[in-house]
Amino acid sequence: MAAVKNEEKVTNVIDVFWDGFLTSFKTFQSFQNGVEEKSLEAFESQLELVEKTTLEQLIKFEEESKKLIAEWKANLQEVLNNALTGYGVQNLTEWTDKFEEVEQKVEAVAFSPSKKTFEAFFESQAQLESALKEAIGQRQKNRAEVLDAIGEYVDQLKQTKKITHLQLLN
Repeated sequence: MAAVKNEEKVTNVIDVFWDGFLTSFKTFQSFQNGVEEKSLEAFESQLELVEKTTLEQLIKFEEESKKLIAEWKANLQEVLNNALTGYGVQNLTEWTDKFEEVEQKVEAVAFSPSKKTFEAFFESQAQLESALKEAIGQRQKNRAEVLDAIGEYVDQLKQTKKITHLQLLN
């Protein structure tokens, strides 16, 4: 009878050990999931910040540039009106048309590459985020499978121990 009680205590201690091992593994898995989620949140926050500040700065720069061009154009128009009154209106129109053409080319050269660069940057960031999420999802799936396998193994160990214990009693 005393041997049976000692055997039960040993079985309980072993079960507690395996339950503790499994709980520790689950806790570690939860910690890893938390770290991955925080990493994704940080990535998204960083992307938002870059996008917001960069686009705001680009828009401000473009607006200021357009204001300066409009002022310069108005001043040029005034100078041309005063200077070319004797040469006729056709000459003035040609000058204005040329200036419009130059203005459009300057805007295209100044802003189009920047916008394209930012669009490419944000597209690559979106692809990186997608790949990161996919990798994290796969890791979580793999860890869940390992956890399930370990849980089954621990259950088998406990069951085997109980069967062995019962066989010893008989």
